[in-house]
Amino acid sequence: MMSIPKESLEKLLYLRREMDRIFREFFDPERPEAFSSGGRLDISVDVYESEGEIIIEAELPGIDRDSVRLSVLRDVVVIEGTKHKENIADVSYHRVERSYGQFRRIVEIPKAGDTRNIKAEYKQGLLCIKMPKIVDRRGNQRIVPID
Repeated sequence: MMSIPKESLEKLLYLRREMDRIFREFFDPERPEAFSSGGRLDISVDVYESEGEIIIEAELPGIDRDSVRLSVLRDVVVIEGTKHKENIADVSYHRVERSYGQFRRIVEIPKAGDTRNIKAEYKQGLLCIKMPKIVDRRGNQRIVPID
């Protein structure tokens, strides 16, 4: 039997989640802008871990801190908000490549993270979210007194 490397499976699962998200957003009947060029803003996210914590970094260039909302529900972090377009009077655009509008990104926490002690910092368009890992106590032996 052939075994598939764990990294390949993780990449396939990521691809499947992204395709599901794309189809869900494209066919969302409550969002008429889903069929126009002014759709939702997509943000880039990195998730990694160090020895004692889980770190999530989200790039939010040109977005004010007050326009970002961060929440946690069970094992997911939700980053959402709006990037507003500055209206300039009496101009004719030749090219518009930047995206504006609402954004929402749901990020699964990859391991047991202590969401009660989550901290977030926003600096120069980078949102950095850190939470301590919950130590897995199942591998530690302890003596249980017998009465």
